Amino acid sequence: MKSWLLRLFSGKYLFHLIVWLVYGIYNLMNVEDYIHKKGWLFSLAPLAVSIGLLAMLIYVNAFLLIPKLLDKRKITLYLLSVLALVILNTYLKSLSLQYYDTLVWPKNTMTLPSYFKWNLFDSFWSILISTLLLFSLRWSQQNERVKNIEVEQLHSELRYLRAQLNPHFLFNGLNTIYGNIDSANETARNVLLQFSDLLRYNLYEADVDLIELGKEAAYLESYVALQRARSNANVAADLTINIADPGLMVAPLIFIAFVENAFKFITREDHTRNFVTISLTEHAGQVRFSCINSYEIAENKDGGGIGLRNVKRRLELLYPSNYQLDIEADNNIYSVNLMLTL
Repeated sequence: MKSWLLRLFSGKYLFHLIVWLVYGIYNLMNVEDYIHKKGWLFSLAPLAVSIGLLAMLIYVNAFLLIPKLLDKRKITLYLLSVLALVILNTYLKSLSLQYYDTLVWPKNTMTLPSYFKWNLFDSFWSILISTLLLFSLRWSQQNERVKNIEVEQLHSELRYLRAQLNPHFLFNGLNTIYGNIDSANETARNVLLQFSDLLRYNLYEADVDLIELGKEAAYLESYVALQRARSNANVAADLTINIADPGLMVAPLIFIAFVENAFKFITREDHTRNFVTISLTEHAGQVRFSCINSYEIAENKDGGGIGLRNVKRRLELLYPSNYQLDIEADNNIYSVNLMLTL
């Protein structure tokens, strides 16, 4: 009850309440004769009915007829529905006024058609004004959204320009480091070249909607090779790739998040079996990817963090009915199995 009241007296609900309160105070002059004849308590009833009928007219049009009919370009049906709504509203309002007038002036009863003319004008005027206000509000909100999009695009362009400058600096720095490594230290030079290739793939080649499956496989090979170079001898990292058609197109970097997660949380103790086993196969457009690793339960409480959440979201958006992802964690073994139909 308390939360409902908080919602009612906050935001757009508070605005509606204030508008109707102001309208009710303004319309007290319309029931002034009722107040003189029958008092305040009696006059509140016809005032409430009048406000209720006007609210029905405006809200049915704004939240039902316009979204369901006018926005979907069913103009003829919308106009007929508005006409029916106006006539119904006019009839109910006329019936209400006749009823209360009869209670106040029983000897001067007016016929229903006598009320109809002015109430019909009021109903048409009310629905016209409220519709114009609604579209004015929509126009204002649309302009605000456009401005926000333009600002975001400007920020994106600035980020892109900065990203174009920073990689050049980074690659120049890597080349400098490579040139200063002793030529006899082939291992260090090879690791640096592998890292440079991975970085170049991330920044340039993977900046597309789709990329060849063969390139993704090569990227995985380079990444696993780099991880082998930096891991201790007690860590076994195995990668199996068997792709029938390397030219198939796939979303870039769709597998790497699972591999990164595996190497991040792999056990590295001397007394345990520390391993990462990765497999990527493809046949007739069916891609099967698996990544299994040993892990410490305490170290993987977040289930992989934002990287895995992002790749799951990408799968939902890019392959909504063409993928199956199973993730299991049992007995210190973390396994990921992904099936994609390309």
